[in-house]
Amino acid sequence: MKDSSVKELGVKHMRYLEKLNPICNSSNQFIYLSLKLLFFSIMMLSFLIGGCEKEDENKVQEKKISRLEKEAEKNIISKVQTQNNYFLKHKTFFKSPDEPATHYGSFPPIFGTQRCYRYYTETDTKVFSQTTIDAVYSYAVQDDCGGMFGFEIRSYAGAVFAVRMNGDKQLKIIRIVCRNKESYALPSHPEYINSVVKCPANTIQVLPI
Repeated sequence: MKDSSVKELGVKHMRYLEKLNPICNSSNQFIYLSLKLLFFSIMMLSFLIGGCEKEDENKVQEKKISRLEKEAEKNIISKVQTQNNYFLKHKTFFKSPDEPATHYGSFPPIFGTQRCYRYYTETDTKVFSQTTIDAVYSYAVQDDCGGMFGFEIRSYAGAVFAVRMNGDKQLKIIRIVCRNKESYALPSHPEYINSVVKCPANTIQVLPI
């Protein structure tokens, strides 16, 4: 029997008992008090069961969100590493196709079937400082799951910087991945300024890689 049915039945039973004639017999009075105690016990039990079920649902959703975020983090790291390897070979970065998430995942899958997250890339050859010659950014943002499942997941941003070392003779590749502190906020790209790479405000550095 569902909690709502138990509660409704208990309320009806109490109303029925209240309409009875005053009880004078001590035995009947004991029965009345026992039934009243039973009613409140059932009500308390239903509240406890309902609370446990709600807690279990929250734990399941938290695990699902954590699993999705970890998958997005892994994908962004993979994209950053791919850009790193491409630059070492071709001395430039590339703009990979956007990968929108759908109920069935993106098709064709570039980095595997995507769910919940949309991935996209921005290239930037503008010089940020005298030591930066090239940069590329990869993003993972919530896509279809917001409306489909009703929960929010955090965004990721990764970057690869090609930096001049010892003038123009040597290049150093610097990589970084950042995660938004708040869910569903659009990510800002990491920065390389004055020989320092850092994540933007309101983000957490996942790891330098």
